[in-house]
Amino acid sequence: MLTEEAEDLISNLPVVIRQRILCFVPIELAIKTSLLSKRWRHVWCDIPSLSLKANTLTADSINKTLALYTAPKMKSFHLLISPIKKNIPYIDTWIKFAMSRNVENLSLDVRRPYYEEYKLPDFFYNSSSFKQLNIKFTQKMVMECRYGSSWVSLQKLLLSFCSLSDESMAKILSGCPILEYLRLYHCSRLKVLDLSKSLRLRTLEVNRNLKTRGPRQIVAPHIHCLRLLDSMRSCTLVDVASLTEAKLDICYVPTNKPFFEFTQPGFLQLQVKVLEMLEKLQNAEKLTFGSNFIQVHFFFFFFF
Repeated sequence: MLTEEAEDLISNLPVVIRQRILCFVPIELAIKTSLLSKRWRHVWCDIPSLSLKANTLTADSINKTLALYTAPKMKSFHLLISPIKKNIPYIDTWIKFAMSRNVENLSLDVRRPYYEEYKLPDFFYNSSSFKQLNIKFTQKMVMECRYGSSWVSLQKLLLSFCSLSDESMAKILSGCPILEYLRLYHCSRLKVLDLSKSLRLRTLEVNRNLKTRGPRQIVAPHIHCLRLLDSMRSCTLVDVASLTEAKLDICYVPTNKPFFEFTQPGFLQLQVKVLEMLEKLQNAEKLTFGSNFIQVHFFFFFFF
């Protein structure tokens, strides 16, 4: 509990600072500060950032919270969706609310397989206010951009466990003229990741596990930094001509018979892919290799 002196000290701070403080506490506690005094009654209603967790809040409480929220401009909005199927009809409404406040940083975290039937609405792909998007699904879910995107202010895009086609990815990228950072974490269905028209993209991060096949080819002539966690189904670096820094590793489960493992046809193909990848990186100034990548490279020269 705050002492009376401490409470008065905080209450006398400028409203902007008090709002900033409330951004770092759970929304349930931020709302309760309205009971402290008249001076605090409406402070939380104008905080620039909202984080709503539907695993601890009901859909009704979230709707009531948004109904009382009055800030005309939203800096960031984080929405974590719980595995309660009845929340699905409200997801689009919550996203639309954030977009109506010109949200800059949107984080959408949809958890568990109940949401395989859910798709992001078409209006989601049309926003001039997005600067950073972080879309995360616990299970692979389809992202279908049917009519193209208009994310003209987007600088950073992070997609996790999203299943999207080459066509959808191309439509998304076509509407992101100033995109600088792209991260794809276990995004399946992609065959060719063509970033040749993303002129301002400088950093690309791709994580592919044992089950994730995409992307199989990367065309990224403008990036300066590449972080790639590859799988046994190695992808091909078609064009990374501007690359100055790269961090590479390979995701695989080793056996207790390394000689047998490293002489199998599939592994031999991977070793060839690694050599081809190294050729593409010869102009890079800084290279960092993970232990698995080094092992694959080492055993190629050891056995052959």
